[in-house]
Amino acid sequence: MLARKADPRKGHRIVAAIALATTLSTSCAIESWSSMPEGQDAEAFPMEAHSLLPPENGERVSVGIDKQAVDSQPIAFDHSIHAGSVDSGGMAMDCQYCHSSARRSIHAGVPALEVCMNCHKMVDDSDRPELQKIKEYWAKGESPPWIKVHDLPDFVHFSHAPHVRGGVECQECHGAMETRTVAERDEDMTMLMGWCLDCHENHPSVDENYSAEAPLRRVELKDCYNCHR
Repeated sequence: MLARKADPRKGHRIVAAIALATTLSTSCAIESWSSMPEGQDAEAFPMEAHSLLPPENGERVSVGIDKQAVDSQPIAFDHSIHAGSVDSGGMAMDCQYCHSSARRSIHAGVPALEVCMNCHKMVDDSDRPELQKIKEYWAKGESPPWIKVHDLPDFVHFSHAPHVRGGVECQECHGAMETRTVAERDEDMTMLMGWCLDCHENHPSVDENYSAEAPLRRVELKDCYNCHR
């Protein structure tokens, strides 16, 4: 039997792979240690178990199929007054006036108090305790500690920008906030994977934006990497 001739390139590839793995491991460890608070005694890569279930220490995670109680926000912001129709007594403000990062960022953003005070510095707050709270935070130079209503697990990547620019309306995920007061999550908006995939499969904006290439784009939107990168 003839002996197979050794491929000298294989050895070089193995050495290169080992070197790359060592470099990456070292750089990750350095980055992890450099991001730790000064004086903190902790391992760069702790080995304790991590649960993917919502925490049990009182911290709130707004994801899942179970209805959760509405959290008490620091200010009872009334969406219906700001975004509601003029006929219903609202001001018909566009969602993106306050959530201005939605078209260009992962997060929709919470407005800075400067945005609120553009109007409320001229609004009489007599006998209106919620408006008085805004001015109190403004006077202290602090932002209200808003409580997140919509939250996704850390292993899920979601960006508002492509959805908003693609033609998805805010109400499709957040509900008709122009008719509501303090934000809360709808029971039928589970934000679980199947709910998102159904939208990727059926949303009309895909046809509008991609025309003849829409069927291919719908296949791409089902790729795991879109949401788990």
